[in-house]
Amino acid sequence: MKKPTRRWRGLLAVAAVLIVAALLLGACGAKESTGNGGTGDQGTPVAGGTYNYPLSANPVSIEPVNAQESEGMQVAHQVFQGLTKYVLNDKGEMEAVPDIAEKWESTDSQTWTFHLKKGVMFQAPVSREVKAQDFVDGWNYVTDPANESFVSYILAPVEGSDDGGYQVDTKKGLTGVKALDDYTLEVKLRYPFAEFPQTLGHTVAAAWPVDYAKEIGAKKFSQKPVGTGPYMVESWKNNQSVTLVKNPDYWDTSEGAGPYIDTINMPIITSSQTEWLEFQKGTLDYTTVPPGQVAAAENKPEVKSGQWTAKRWPTLALYYVGMNMKDPTLGQNAELRQAISQSTDAQNVINIVNEGVPLPATGYVPLGMPGYAEGQNPWAYDPEAAKSTIDDMGGAPTLEYWYNTDEGHQKIAEVLQAGWQNAGIDVKLSNFEWGTFLDKLSKGNKGGGSQLFRMGWIADYPSMDNFLYPLFQSDQARTGSYTFYSNPEVDKLLQEARSTMDAQQRYDLYLQAEKQILTDMPASPLYFYRDFRVTNNRVANYVHNPMGFTDMWTLWIPEQAAE
Repeated sequence: MKKPTRRWRGLLAVAAVLIVAALLLGACGAKESTGNGGTGDQGTPVAGGTYNYPLSANPVSIEPVNAQESEGMQVAHQVFQGLTKYVLNDKGEMEAVPDIAEKWESTDSQTWTFHLKKGVMFQAPVSREVKAQDFVDGWNYVTDPANESFVSYILAPVEGSDDGGYQVDTKKGLTGVKALDDYTLEVKLRYPFAEFPQTLGHTVAAAWPVDYAKEIGAKKFSQKPVGTGPYMVESWKNNQSVTLVKNPDYWDTSEGAGPYIDTINMPIITSSQTEWLEFQKGTLDYTTVPPGQVAAAENKPEVKSGQWTAKRWPTLALYYVGMNMKDPTLGQNAELRQAISQSTDAQNVINIVNEGVPLPATGYVPLGMPGYAEGQNPWAYDPEAAKSTIDDMGGAPTLEYWYNTDEGHQKIAEVLQAGWQNAGIDVKLSNFEWGTFLDKLSKGNKGGGSQLFRMGWIADYPSMDNFLYPLFQSDQARTGSYTFYSNPEVDKLLQEARSTMDAQQRYDLYLQAEKQILTDMPASPLYFYRDFRVTNNRVANYVHNPMGFTDMWTLWIPEQAAE
């Protein structure tokens, strides 16, 4: 049976980068935030009310098999839970903590034992307790190629799967997953992976009643799926809206677990201009802004008064300039690659094209990631040093820079071109339709291969490994970063990091690998994304976390207390 084409969330986000870049066209200085952003003493949570949160597109899917883009995953985030979940710690980092799993252990980072909490219940109409077998059944279902999951790659480390997360033998299934008893799940991996628990907050690994889905049919289940979360799907009207309602029998009764708000109304509004106008009319509690209107939004009277909050939220995502290491000009000239990095003008790109919203990238691993270290790039922006290097070389050959066709990417390319020109590096610009672009990049130096190109990556889960291994490990770099980078020393460091159980020692190894990759410079990090959002402070406790999600079960409406 032919397997579905693997689609990393990172590469999906690359397409989403087009949207982000297109929405941020203008110039202004950067402010950290305006308004209270849900911080400070907002009183005691109260129950009731409706939260109005627009979706910018009709979701691809809202259930574990195929929830893959921001809209669908935002919905699924409220409905489904897995063994672990992602929380924002006091350092502003995303980390994985127990959710349905009470605890877990491993002595070798390859065999893991998860102990499930008792009393975790599926929503109505299933209304039964979650058992370890539900994870066995769910993971086997999503990794069966017949079910055409595009996010099964999250489970690729599990024994019995291939590199794309599909079962090697569908008769045997995932041989590495076993329910030892109702509340104990054993997972054996194909290789040591100390950060495996971090991957399990992804929706594809969530608990869901496979038996019920088979009973009513996959199509019916996909329209009104059942999870264990604080909110239930009341309806999904394609291209119109998604409505979620409070789960009246939510299993987590601990203090602060919520949910508080009764109904989450998610109208599907594909126009950012319409969304922004509806927010200003008061029909929405959250919005993005149209192209060129970040500064205008920040200066609205409602923002100044604190009625609204306008804020840049850090996101685990990177925009970078890739360099084809198979290209005879770039691959064999480290000084040229370093000079390109030193003349890559991130700040002008951010100010001129992106309204000051993103942050200049100081490495590949973004701010908000556990283990993040600033200033990893030894070839940070230094145009004078770049010019001196090029002069010492007797000049640089003319290079080509490729980008996928989009106005935002074109503007970025033009700013980069000017910066490189100032250092004495002439660069010609070419653009291609997205599919053609990826196809050409994947060929390396065959048939007129790439030299310089744009690319982006967004986290599947909060792990340094997710930004280093799939992008720069020798076997992955061809279609991870498209750089064809290979360094045995880096491969060894990444493998050692994956096998190291102690978190700080593991972070140190990842940082060593990141530093070495940056020294070799197969890709110049341009900027870390931040999501600019305006919210209505009618709703308390709003947080847009670095994974791009909002824990809507923690929100509440202070006005309810007065009613």
